[in-house]
Amino acid sequence: MSSILKLKDVSKSYGEQQVLKPISFEVGEGERICILGPSGCGKSTLLQLVAGLTRIDGGEIALNGVAVERGKGYYVPPENRPINMVFQDYALWPHMSVLQNIEYGMKRRKVAKSDREARLRRLQSLLKLDGLLERLPAQLSGGQQQRVGIARALATEPRLLLMDEPLSNLDVKLRTDMRSELAGLLGDLSIATLYVTHDRMEAFTIADRILVLREGGIDQIGSPTELFERPATPWVAQLMGYHNRLSIAFGDGENPIGLVAGTPVRGVRMTPGAYAGAGVMMLHPETISVNRGPLDGDGNLMETKTVQAIYEGTRWRLIVETPDKQPLHLFHDRRVEPGAPLTIRLPSQSVMLYADPAPAGNE
Repeated sequence: MSSILKLKDVSKSYGEQQVLKPISFEVGEGERICILGPSGCGKSTLLQLVAGLTRIDGGEIALNGVAVERGKGYYVPPENRPINMVFQDYALWPHMSVLQNIEYGMKRRKVAKSDREARLRRLQSLLKLDGLLERLPAQLSGGQQQRVGIARALATEPRLLLMDEPLSNLDVKLRTDMRSELAGLLGDLSIATLYVTHDRMEAFTIADRILVLREGGIDQIGSPTELFERPATPWVAQLMGYHNRLSIAFGDGENPIGLVAGTPVRGVRMTPGAYAGAGVMMLHPETISVNRGPLDGDGNLMETKTVQAIYEGTRWRLIVETPDKQPLHLFHDRRVEPGAPLTIRLPSQSVMLYADPAPAGNE
């Protein structure tokens, strides 16, 4: 698969604050990469650098195999890059109709009238804009404005589409509906896309690969399955929903075993190198179960004490305590009285072990 976008050692600082460390990655033809991370990690800055709206400090950005920016010298301005961008607030011209908004970029690039009309018909059908072309943006709902913003971005047939949290202004139900529609649309169009979000499920729905950005650096890049099943760091694991974090000691440098208050728990070693001393165990609540019978060879048992049972409609969230008083969350089909002993089962392939004793907030 050929690369539409290639970044090599791209960095950006504002004064003494380094927003992006030197990062490198590629986007293949038709590939959708979601940039996932918390506020302030450099997601939007990265999009602005690719678009040419902000200058890089170092490194190189190439589109279709041709450099568009190199260090602080060579620079191709945004209007000459085969890129379009969908902003968080859609950035529609308020005084123009939907039709005029969509046609604006095509007219500026002097697209022939017959081609403009053909593209408009296709986008009108794809994005369900029938009956809306003569309306002003203020007369549209949030979901309709979002679709117009995407139609305008696609009208000039860019090689790369940049999307900066385009669903964040929608209510929860509409956002859920629109992310499914958007994933289908981008798949049908087979257009390379760099998509910024802080929503894990949005990234899972849309992405071929997810790039996890933290404090200006790449923690991990891979398919949704790879990130969920084998998170590279405790921080990525937490982002993937592994909300149980236990401080452990490593019992054996040769074997993937972590000790929780002396109880050996076999897992998967995620950090390269020797394992000794203190470490971290990450567990997803969905993978922990209440033990109901003998082990089948792929599990660990741990004795815990129930602290709290919270009803969540279809199931109960149990908060239990390990022998060394560390809390664990898991789900169960019935209520368990606080204070009751509970034997839980931890499948070894779902236990992530890291040689990283740093506190959660410092990763």
